[in-house]
Amino acid sequence: MNTKINPRKVPQQKRSKERYQKIVDTAIELLGKVGYDDLTTDLIAEKSGISVGSIYQFFPNKESIIYSHAEASYLIMHDLFFEKVTKELKKTKKFTPEFVDFTLIAFEQTLSEVKGYRLINSILYTNEALLDLDIQSNERFAKSLAEKVILAMFPKVNKKRAFYISLMIVESVDSVTRIVDRTQKNSEKKQVLAELRTLLLVYFSSFQ
Repeated sequence: MNTKINPRKVPQQKRSKERYQKIVDTAIELLGKVGYDDLTTDLIAEKSGISVGSIYQFFPNKESIIYSHAEASYLIMHDLFFEKVTKELKKTKKFTPEFVDFTLIAFEQTLSEVKGYRLINSILYTNEALLDLDIQSNERFAKSLAEKVILAMFPKVNKKRAFYISLMIVESVDSVTRIVDRTQKNSEKKQVLAELRTLLLVYFSSFQ
């Protein structure tokens, strides 16, 4: 899909920034209510009170609005998660099963803190650019995980391997998160997460 996704212009003045953000926030709210297929710029205009013409000054289409939110969300999610991890690392420098528990809980908390993330995650395959953004996000996570966690806790691991270890962890957690999100029963969600914990512990034990 070659749909244009970059905003037409980035707002500079306070009023323009507020209007820009209102458009994005309204789009994400409607995405959760009506779904991606029924989301239109006309509907966003009606709900936000901002004219279609004004929306088109910033965004060429709905895909661009969603992309703009996704791009910001991935960066916020990264920073929030590693802020939590950095604080925890000040308390412990040694790998323990409890650290795995902490990181899984911290990741789940971060997902809940980032507005609209799960909605974005559910429509990744509607636009190739969104999927590319998700891949870039995972690589960013892996790089930070390698630098801040793996190399700190496992000094015998070299930098190249640390990155690929981290990428395996990030991709595994990302995939399991999708399974959890589409699982209905809480008891089943807990079981899936328990299996993820076991997988991570076994993997970590292989290079201690």
